[in-house]
Amino acid sequence: MGRAQLDTDGNELEGEYESGIVEVEGFKRRRWYHRRDFRFVAFVVACIVAFQFYGFATGPGKVTDKLKTAMTAGNKMDVLVWAKFPAEAFHMEIYQELGALSGEQDGAVRVGGVMPRGVEFLSRKYWIDKIDLAPPSDIPTVQRPN
Repeated sequence: MGRAQLDTDGNELEGEYESGIVEVEGFKRRRWYHRRDFRFVAFVVACIVAFQFYGFATGPGKVTDKLKTAMTAGNKMDVLVWAKFPAEAFHMEIYQELGALSGEQDGAVRVGGVMPRGVEFLSRKYWIDKIDLAPPSDIPTVQRPN
């Protein structure tokens, strides 16, 4: 008979299910759910799911009521996007994928010709602080074809 397995409090464990270790012909084999690589992959997946959930949970709160009512029409619109920090090349590329950049206004980036789905996509980004409907401008915005 071998040594008894002890838990962190010093109590003797009752069997292989509590310890996660199974004796198989002279060597100890861990259960699949006690393996370090499985736990690491599960942790990474949990982090990705939590990050995506955060975007879906906080996204609608970043869009103003005025923009939400304009989105119901389903037409392209000009929006003002406030970020939590100054935009860099990566952020500008995302703006350009959604519409045409028209400059800066009131500390926000003005993006023209954005579809409602683009506003929803942008609102789920963690670095976006607020998105609002842009006031009419006398500068024409370049509209991309659908």
